[in-house]
Amino acid sequence: MQRFSHFFLLTLAVVMLLSISTCVQKEPQPIFRFCYLTDLHIQPERHAIEGSNQALTRALELEPEMILTGGDLIMDALGQSYGRADSLYQLWEQLTSTLDIPIHNTIGNHEVFGLYERSGISPDHPEYGKQMYMNRLGMDKPYYSFDHKGWHFIILDAIGFTESRRYYGHIDSLQLLWLAEDLAAVGTETPVIMSTHIPLVSVYPQLARGSQAPVGRGYIVTNSHEVMEIIDPYNVKLVLQGHLHHLEEIYARGIHFVTAGAVSARWWLGPYEETEEGFLNVEVFADSVVWEYVDYAWEIIEEADSTQE
Repeated sequence: MQRFSHFFLLTLAVVMLLSISTCVQKEPQPIFRFCYLTDLHIQPERHAIEGSNQALTRALELEPEMILTGGDLIMDALGQSYGRADSLYQLWEQLTSTLDIPIHNTIGNHEVFGLYERSGISPDHPEYGKQMYMNRLGMDKPYYSFDHKGWHFIILDAIGFTESRRYYGHIDSLQLLWLAEDLAAVGTETPVIMSTHIPLVSVYPQLARGSQAPVGRGYIVTNSHEVMEIIDPYNVKLVLQGHLHHLEEIYARGIHFVTAGAVSARWWLGPYEETEEGFLNVEVFADSVVWEYVDYAWEIIEEADSTQE
């Protein structure tokens, strides 16, 4: 009887261990992961190349299936000569040419060539505005979409131009029509991730300037309400945002809006307020996403030049 009791207890213990093991194995695993790097501000100064290489090396250690960028890949083309802007795009090409995984880019305001009058560039220049970005990155237009493992990705162009040759946050009418048609073709069931350089939604301006301070046109997409009206019926799970060099998450209307900090933090001069140099690691499940901010441990290397911010 005692042997039977011992045998019964041993059998029960084995069954319990197998049950626990089975439960652990049944925990959901991500379908894929990707990294979202924004505001790298590539330049030959401030050790930006070394910092960006360190960020990319850390990102690849996480074994993402692709990299998304959130804009402001280069330090600046807005107010620069052709030679300077061209050299920065060459640096970006050199930085990413050895990547053996797909990279999907979002246009930022600093990619726009010659917009500021101080650049000396005429609007008649063949690469004026967004054309240099499209030429260098091999694009027909600065917004597009693609699919990956059952998820739909939409990359927006949130950079508008004023008559006085300044930029502001705006999704133009042609792009809004394209967005509506793109989502209609996808349908309401497919989960969607979007990327926009200038945010659709953010609390940062209020945090920085006060709760009732006006929000500048360069901080936010000024017609975000039109975008929201289009995407509301669809299964948009995540909107990734850049531009503000500030890390925040807002959950509204069933959508996570994540402003993703900056790889360059304070333009390679150290942390931006409380946000260290970093990027997002995003794990994608069947119908949800989980993200974390990865501080890739960059330490500022002091040098004399600090004039380009």
